[in-house]
Amino acid sequence: MSASCQGACLADFGHHVTCIDNDIRKLARGEIPIFEPGLNELVLTNTAAGRLAFATDLKDAVPEAEAVFIAVGTPSRRGDGHADLSYVHAAAREIAANLDGFTVVITKSTVPVGTGDDVERIIRETNPRADVVVASNPEFLREGAAIRDFKHPDRIIIGTHDERGRKVAAEIYRPLYLNQAPIIYTDRRTAELIKYAANAFLATKVSFINVISDLAERAGANVQDVARGIGLDNRIGPKFLHPGPGLRRLLLSQGRSRATQDRPGL
Repeated sequence: MSASCQGACLADFGHHVTCIDNDIRKLARGEIPIFEPGLNELVLTNTAAGRLAFATDLKDAVPEAEAVFIAVGTPSRRGDGHADLSYVHAAAREIAANLDGFTVVITKSTVPVGTGDDVERIIRETNPRADVVVASNPEFLREGAAIRDFKHPDRIIIGTHDERGRKVAAEIYRPLYLNQAPIIYTDRRTAELIKYAANAFLATKVSFINVISDLAERAGANVQDVARGIGLDNRIGPKFLHPGPGLRRLLLSQGRSRATQDRPGL
């Protein structure tokens, strides 16, 4: 969902975008393998306009790109539960081998703090002559509302202190200035932690209201009214106070990467 939605939305902003994926036959026909309202139409429109293309090999796309986004899966490893960064590292090596001229490599995947350092190290080891800035730009999209969230974000986080990298990122998201979307520039590790902190806080709200739901049932209280009563407090807010089996959906909707996305987008 991440790469497809981001690619289509950036193309709709007027950028020329190439999405790289192992299997592009359906994508090239405008058939999206996931359900996301409005995404099919966005892909078809921008493909027809020549702003959006799909490929299986990044050899032609990367040398021409000002920015390359890594939007791949980081599934939990069996056994220890740690994020599997093999797809991220493989993408970094493949990108590095094809860099030509100044390029900003932007990690979009949900990754542990410090992954950007690993990506930069891999790129410089693979291609010591690369003129590259590695940045973090975490995603905060909800399933079913990804396009709206992308075009009307609560905030945009850009993790880099490199001025050239900031300028490229600012140009990418320039159309969102009209929506007055706040752009927060931080260092790379801070941007990576913001993503995890946001996920953890929202998961806490979902877990909390489920505990209150159990308590309300035992006490004979109405949990919906409880949620409304505490949600009207501006310090708490009404979102993610709906009891139910929503924790997994929350993590997915906030951009948790999937193993099926195994190639860099853009």
